Amino acid sequence: MSGRVFGTDDEPGCARRGRGHRQPEPVTCRTVVALLEGEETLPVLTDLRYDSAHPYSVFVAFNAGTDMVVEWEFGRELLTSGRWRLTGLGDVQIWPAEIRGHGLVYMSFRSGGEKFVVAASAVVIDEFIESAIEAVSHGEEERFLAVDVMESFD
Repeated sequence: MSGRVFGTDDEPGCARRGRGHRQPEPVTCRTVVALLEGEETLPVLTDLRYDSAHPYSVFVAFNAGTDMVVEWEFGRELLTSGRWRLTGLGDVQIWPAEIRGHGLVYMSFRSGGEKFVVAASAVVIDEFIESAIEAVSHGEEERFLAVDVMESFD
């Protein structure tokens, strides 16, 4: 797998976007993942997102250069655990690997009879996880569950 698959000039990396002072800012990491298609890898622009309005979840949006963006939502803890060991029993499985000295995180997604696997840079995944934990620490998620409801009464 060539290192070029993971490079993009389209604002790579993690960014925080302000949404006011009442809750932490959302985190978005833009990167390119490698979609594994048999013996080939196809680069796919991908956004990893975390928002305290959904404190237990992360969102991954894949844009394969078409008008259709495919988005998956799964547990933040699943991504965190998958960084270190095979995790997941259902539609999403995540596991670490190292190829030629480069850390990777593989993510497998299944919907019905369809399945696809992508490989992401472990550095990007680590940066995203760290930023998400800075936004909402592990164990503090419950404090953010009703924030949107309470704000509507202000």
